[in-house]
Amino acid sequence: MHVVCRWVLASALMVTTFHADAESEAPECLQKQVEAHVRQQYAIYGPQSVSHEYFGFIYLRNGVIKSAVTRGRCATAGKCAVDSNEAIQSIPRPAKVLGEWHTHPHGGSGSLSIDDVRGAYSNHHISCYFAFYSTPSGEIYAWDPHRISVPIAMASRTQVGNYMEEPLDREHVAMNTADAL
Repeated sequence: MHVVCRWVLASALMVTTFHADAESEAPECLQKQVEAHVRQQYAIYGPQSVSHEYFGFIYLRNGVIKSAVTRGRCATAGKCAVDSNEAIQSIPRPAKVLGEWHTHPHGGSGSLSIDDVRGAYSNHHISCYFAFYSTPSGEIYAWDPHRISVPIAMASRTQVGNYMEEPLDREHVAMNTADAL
C-alpha cells in the first residue's frame, strides 16, 4: 500500500479512536480476545486468499470485537495492493480501533513488506494497536507495530496460529461471513 495513503488513513484512524465511546476505552488491551478474533478472520479469509490479499482493521464497538475488511487486487503473482481506505470507511462510529490484519496470497511472500511495516507503524501511536499477517502456508503472526524496518519487524514476530491447520467451527465461520457481507 502506498505510504501517503497510509498516513492519511492513520489520521482518519485517530479521529475514529478519539471519538470512541466510553465503554470501548477500557484500560486493558484485550490481547487474547483480539488474537481469537484474528484467528476467526483468517479461518474465513485465509482460504480465500489464493490469488488475493485481504486486509482488515480490528475495532471494538459496544463491547464486540469485529473487523472492517476489504479485498485487494494482485497484478502479478505475489504483487498485491490493498486500498485500506475501503476498510476504514466501513468502521462504524464510534469505535475503538485495535489493530489490523492482512493475508498474503498463497503464491506470495512469507515476509512482511516495507509497505506492511510502514503501514502498521503509521498507527503505532494508537494505544493497544496490534498488527498481524499470514504467510502463504497459513502461518499467522503478530508483530510489533512500533518497528519501522522489515528485519526488525520480522524479528519481533510471534506465531498466533495457522489457518490451514486449525479446525474450523463451520457454524461460527458462516455467521461471521454473513456479518461481513
